[in-house]
Amino acid sequence: MAPAASDSQADLCRHCHHVMAGDATDLSDGFLTRELAPGMFLLTNGNYQSMFMTTGEGVILIDAPEPLVQFIDRAVGEVTREPITTLIYSHGHSDHIGGSHLLARPGLDIIAEARVAAFIAAKRDGRRLQPTRTFEEKVTLTIGSRTIALKRDEFHSAEGDLIIHFPAERVMMAVDIIAPGWVPLLDFDITANMFAYLGAFDRLLAYDFEQFIAGHTAEIGHRADVELTKRYAFDVYETVKRIHAETNVAAMLADARDNEQAGIKHLIEDVTTRATAEVQGRWRGGPMKGVDLWAESHCRAMLLYVRWSD
Repeated sequence: MAPAASDSQADLCRHCHHVMAGDATDLSDGFLTRELAPGMFLLTNGNYQSMFMTTGEGVILIDAPEPLVQFIDRAVGEVTREPITTLIYSHGHSDHIGGSHLLARPGLDIIAEARVAAFIAAKRDGRRLQPTRTFEEKVTLTIGSRTIALKRDEFHSAEGDLIIHFPAERVMMAVDIIAPGWVPLLDFDITANMFAYLGAFDRLLAYDFEQFIAGHTAEIGHRADVELTKRYAFDVYETVKRIHAETNVAAMLADARDNEQAGIKHLIEDVTTRATAEVQGRWRGGPMKGVDLWAESHCRAMLLYVRWSD
């Protein structure tokens, strides 16, 4: 039974089976919400994440992943009677905002960086709702009781990514640069710009935050997770760069005789294999899962950057 109309937010939360504290991860209903600060929540299905918060003037939602969108209205309704009035896109990838069309409602304000909005307009796929408000590079929003700083970065998608910071709550959201408890996904989460990716860690750490919403896993990330992933990424970079520098590239290409492309393929495979063995030897069984799954792709992606862009 739904709470009576006179119930307070605290009363609503007493009816809610999904607002968890600590490390509880009850996903028996397909989702859970985890409170980050008063009225500010992480929503997850165990893989994808979005985030929402009350403002006194309506709920702000960040991202609408397709695997989560069926739970969003229910999750919000369990903790507040404020309607969803604002949707912010972290970036343009459909897996994180492709459920937005199922949240369409009169007056919904959708905010995105200008180049992300242009990309969505060009795609015209009907799943990613067109933003109603755009900005360039950075903006600070005050919506009801919340202050949100949005800053464009380019650590992941070609169209651009947002660093989303809540200074009063010391909470940050930046999607697809880390995954708490895991190394990044394939090719450093298929980053489109390795130079920007490597530099983004210091740009993130320059902010005052403690909790970090990464877009994936059931976990709330923390500043230490960003620092740990930075150490891993730079270990891959330094290992690949050293092994490539030690390799006699001219001799390897000469061995290929008239087939230079075969020589390049051999170089990529050789450096990747040696770097992967080193990285896995240092990180396997360590503080992050997925080293055996993804370290080879990380070393290959880093080699392409080191050889042709570094």
